[in-house]
Amino acid sequence: MKSINLKIHHKMKEFSKIYNAILQINLKNIENNYNYLKKAAPNTIIAASVKANSYGLGSDEICKTLYKKNCRDFFVATLKEALLLRGKYKYVNIYMLNGVNHLESFFKAFNSNIITVINNIDQFLILKDFFKINKKRVKCCLHFDTGMNRLGLKLKDFNKHIFPFQKNLEIKLVISHLINSEKKSFYNDKQLKLFHDIKNKFHFSKKTLFSLGNSNSIFLKSKFHFDMIRAGGFIYGLDLTKKKKSKNVLSLKAKIIQIEVVKKGRSIGYGAKYITKKDSIIATLAIGYADGLPRKYDGFVFYKKKKVKFVGNVSMDLSCIDISYIKNPKINDWVEIFGNNISISVFASKCNTITYEASSKIGSRVKRIYH
Repeated sequence: MKSINLKIHHKMKEFSKIYNAILQINLKNIENNYNYLKKAAPNTIIAASVKANSYGLGSDEICKTLYKKNCRDFFVATLKEALLLRGKYKYVNIYMLNGVNHLESFFKAFNSNIITVINNIDQFLILKDFFKINKKRVKCCLHFDTGMNRLGLKLKDFNKHIFPFQKNLEIKLVISHLINSEKKSFYNDKQLKLFHDIKNKFHFSKKTLFSLGNSNSIFLKSKFHFDMIRAGGFIYGLDLTKKKKSKNVLSLKAKIIQIEVVKKGRSIGYGAKYITKKDSIIATLAIGYADGLPRKYDGFVFYKKKKVKFVGNVSMDLSCIDISYIKNPKINDWVEIFGNNISISVFASKCNTITYEASSKIGSRVKRIYH
């Protein structure tokens, strides 16, 4: 453990010369979280959702880590994400959740062995046009709407349009999406019943797999697990359930670049929304709303074993904290925005959002450091 901490310390020292904000990503804890899900549902495939650059963590390193743990099923949102992943991994299943809206895009997906998710009849008609041209059986995934009312086929549309065409399809997977997977809900039971009704329609396709749940659904009863769970947030330590079983993965830190004594009655930041009530020592951090902090963030950092409050509006590149009670503060010291001392859950709640959005919004100029 000491050797690992020493390595991290040396990395911090090295990157502090170049970067003012860093996101530390604990790959070992990603492995632990993935293993936890596999043990919790031993008879179910644990696929990984790596869309949006793996929720902001950086897909290259995340996919490499999960691949080493024998993950072979990955979900992305767009064709660009799918093609980037296929360029690195030839023998994995890649599912493109948003589907395609152009025949040209479907050609690219098909030629790269990417499994397109069909979300509606318009997308199915593109697939059908492709078959007319190529006369090749088409590999796909069907997404049914069981209550989200966002994307997804209706059962009546399947019966009318897709079922008559099913001999020309290789339906690898049938999915839907729970509305309230992080807790017990009557919506879950309602969706489960409808998904079983859908599953019963596929007696013609014995090799088709079925998936209803995301990470959080693993903590519901096993009847929600089916053949595959599409895990995302839990793997990355962004647990939305009250069980908090996942290990922390992320630590966002920013550097102090200025320390000044500000007299009583002076304003801090844009809009003069904060006025000092006494003479104060104010530290300026090199992190702002371009890096993932909300403009009106009302939270804390952790510095020298104490919580220190943000003051004034956050600007694009900078933010301020009151360090009046901190002994021996120094320029170039690092403070923790969230991590092991202030959880990302607390950070997200202070941002009036969830952990998934908080991690996804961390800006590209924040250096990702893996350990």
